[in-house]
Amino acid sequence: METVPETGKAKRSFVQGLIRFFERGLFAPFLLAIQPILHLFWINATELYFSEAVRSILMSLLFGVIVLSLAYLLVRDWLKASAVASLFIFLFFLFGDISDWIVDTFGLGPIRADLLILALVVVCMILWVWLIQNRIKNIASVNLYFNLLSILFLLNSRIPARTDMLGISMSLGQEQPRPVAVVQSVNPRPDIYYIILDGYGRKDILQELYDFDNSDFLAALGARGFYIAEESSSNYVQTMLSLSSSFNMDYLQSLTADSADIENREALIELLEESKVRNILAQNGYELVSFRNSYNATISNAEIYYDDTGFAYPVTAFESIVIDRSLARVMPYVPVFKKVLIEMPYDTHRSQILSTVARLQEIPALDGDHFVYAHIIAPHPPFVFGENGEALAHNEPFRLADGNNYVKSHSRESYITGYREQIQYVNTFVLEAVDAILARSETPPIIIIQGDHGPGAHLHQGLLEKTLPAERFSILNAYYFPGQDYTSLYPSISPVNSFRVLLNQFFGGNYALIPDRHYYSTWGFPFDFVEVTDLSLP
Repeated sequence: METVPETGKAKRSFVQGLIRFFERGLFAPFLLAIQPILHLFWINATELYFSEAVRSILMSLLFGVIVLSLAYLLVRDWLKASAVASLFIFLFFLFGDISDWIVDTFGLGPIRADLLILALVVVCMILWVWLIQNRIKNIASVNLYFNLLSILFLLNSRIPARTDMLGISMSLGQEQPRPVAVVQSVNPRPDIYYIILDGYGRKDILQELYDFDNSDFLAALGARGFYIAEESSSNYVQTMLSLSSSFNMDYLQSLTADSADIENREALIELLEESKVRNILAQNGYELVSFRNSYNATISNAEIYYDDTGFAYPVTAFESIVIDRSLARVMPYVPVFKKVLIEMPYDTHRSQILSTVARLQEIPALDGDHFVYAHIIAPHPPFVFGENGEALAHNEPFRLADGNNYVKSHSRESYITGYREQIQYVNTFVLEAVDAILARSETPPIIIIQGDHGPGAHLHQGLLEKTLPAERFSILNAYYFPGQDYTSLYPSISPVNSFRVLLNQFFGGNYALIPDRHYYSTWGFPFDFVEVTDLSLP
């Protein structure tokens, strides 16, 4: 009689134990609940810090507990309850994608699509509970499959790793930050204001594509002593790409390792927070001032960081994305939920913009030398201001969607109309802030007002051939220098050269200007750059 080797018995015992673990385990509802949160965090990694997703993760785990418990009360068996809860949670977080597919494929309105999918989910769950109670005999096998599926989904979430684990190194090129002597002509030193108006386009493009004449605003800046670069274009089409480049006075191809196939943008946060410009100015005694907004490009580790919203608002921008992608998107159809889930996030976004504008006017009263970075998410969507500053109503969860991601759920015409109205109020509060800064500054300041990229009514985040580069690359680019010596500036200057000119002229720098180039990349592969040489309208 043959005996089974001890090692064979051990392996068989281990496999059997593993199978029993997956058959009897109740973890699928919880993994299926947190997987969508982690995945959404990954694809929005440059728009928020992980701490902003923690509440969503905890709420999802609590959601899993509630659904599993309710399922147990219904079927009175934990394995059956796990199978019921797993399918419901899976459909719950798949809801937004299915509904959007229905809208795109069949042209159904968003509300009708949501209600249709909701009805299908209800029918599906009723049928599933009936099958579990009356037809499915081996519920342990069903539970095993759900548990394995949940682990596979979690592994496929592509949870962000550290930058150094991804092979993206922050190399600031050949010109490493170094002390730069302050020349005698700028003593006392001026405060420096770098005001980013997200998505603010150039005059000719606004006139041609948006039927908006921006001459009065530009003339008002000119009357205050500003130089307007009338042919300026951004170097990149995405915010974090553009700002990381301008803050380091170089192209990202020189600042990061070869990373065309890497989707993680985490290196860009490091390039922004520890930029060359910041380091140089810090070595010359400047403190960085920054402001919280609805996006992640805020430099929260600034010496002075204004967060006037704190953690008090009930729904964050990230949580609005979670709501929009899940079955929870139908909750705002009930008026009692609309205030909390829809209106409050937009109110928060609006108040953040107004707070930043108000705070900018207080900076001249601060002691010391300051490098002020204000990133204002306007005229970029969402459109929360009418032309006179009135609050605009919304019926969908808060999103920063731009380009085709905005147009597919609204229309190109609504983008153009909303942009045209919002930019008028942006012009109003920018002039208000500029007037206050100039009037209250004992030493004339340096002010750069710049778009990180242009508008996006004709932008496609995934296809260059469906994008109008002339629109997306066109930017407002305005400079105020003490003494109004603008001989180093030129009409087509791009952001990559802005601080090269500034440091050369006011801090004795020796930075050669580099060619103004322009690169498109998709949202999915931000480092896979395609140089765009034709920025003319068709």
